[in-house]
Amino acid sequence: MYRYFFRFVVTTVTILTANLLTTAISDYMISYKNHVKPVTFTLIAMGIIVVVFYPLFTKMEGWVKALSLKLIKSGKSLAGKYLGLTMAFLATLAVLCYFYARAWYHIDLAKALFSGNIGGYF
Repeated sequence: MYRYFFRFVVTTVTILTANLLTTAISDYMISYKNHVKPVTFTLIAMGIIVVVFYPLFTKMEGWVKALSLKLIKSGKSLAGKYLGLTMAFLATLAVLCYFYARAWYHIDLAKALFSGNIGGYF
């Protein structure tokens, strides 16, 4: 049971992290689209996407798995096996939520949380 939950956690974090990174890189590249002719830009962007994202996707799961194992080891000693994994997963989701809200809505969730205005965003 733990193995399936761990696999779910790693896959979920990998998907969300890869999507966040690809969106940020794509948005950055799109900002230069008016400097080059459309078809030339499209071909250059496609090449950059493959050069950047292929190694990113092949390495991302390994990085997330290694980081997850470190978090789980520290969480396991504090809260137990399942609770440690759940707490690490929720903490990771909170960090990813911060970056998604920042990217999509330009909201600083940490500032809103500490100022007491977080309720206005739910």
